Amino acid sequence: MGKSNLCLVILTISALAANVSYAAGKKQSSQIHIAKDQHGQVVVSWNGKGVLKQADASGRFRPVHTRGDSYVVQPTEGQAIYQLEGPIVSVNVVGYVNLSLPPGDSLIANPLYYTNNTVAFWWPDAPDGAQVLKYLPEIQGYAVSTFDALAGAWSDPEFEIGLGQGFFFRNTSTETITQTFVGEVLQGRLVNHLPAGPSMKGSLVPQEGSINTLHQIPGLDGDIIKFWVNNGEGGGDYILSTFISSENAWVPDLNLGVGQGFWIEKQEAQDWVRFFSVN
Repeated sequence: MGKSNLCLVILTISALAANVSYAAGKKQSSQIHIAKDQHGQVVVSWNGKGVLKQADASGRFRPVHTRGDSYVVQPTEGQAIYQLEGPIVSVNVVGYVNLSLPPGDSLIANPLYYTNNTVAFWWPDAPDGAQVLKYLPEIQGYAVSTFDALAGAWSDPEFEIGLGQGFFFRNTSTETITQTFVGEVLQGRLVNHLPAGPSMKGSLVPQEGSINTLHQIPGLDGDIIKFWVNNGEGGGDYILSTFISSENAWVPDLNLGVGQGFWIEKQEAQDWVRFFSVN
């Protein structure tokens, strides 16, 4: 074999080796899914041989012991977030959030993205007379759906509560209800529009912290945020915070909980923009 032919063979083998190495190192991706079954358990599923990991209290993802390509768990924690790593990685992150709804009104918000956000889906069963109320700025009043226990149905079963929408859940029983929301954790540049005047809002991510430094809710001088605090006995009261332009902050600085809704009264419309990533 001539010298030029030998060089060509060596170059060809090197190129093939590089391609094989690249293919072996390239990770495949999979969509990870989450849902609730008829028993109230959370079901996480995916395609491919990935390692399911759950975020701990510090935010680090640690492996979860699973069999096959699904994981079923009783949602006993306040919240849990999952992603897929390994040979197969998930292109999204999912989780669940538990909210406690005492007797009376609770001002809440769903912080997870899901394809179905109707009251009939999230509450297939509820106390008789339970209500979901959301404020509509365009009519300056509430839209309401009421549960009839005898009929086992809502007065408006298609009544929707979208991501970032604050709303009241009225628990007409004497017991505290635990509501589990499941869905995808949105990441990247997230925008929640805040119209002029009063509106009910919630965070687009399942994260707890300061309305100033963490959630960075925008404000103009004289804007007001109101948190409703349920006293657990069917009543409650509001805690207020006002935006002071000279301090460029809400005063006092309030702590917005995971899945907590709030009122905001604005002088002018603004977009509430957050850049969020779980990693």
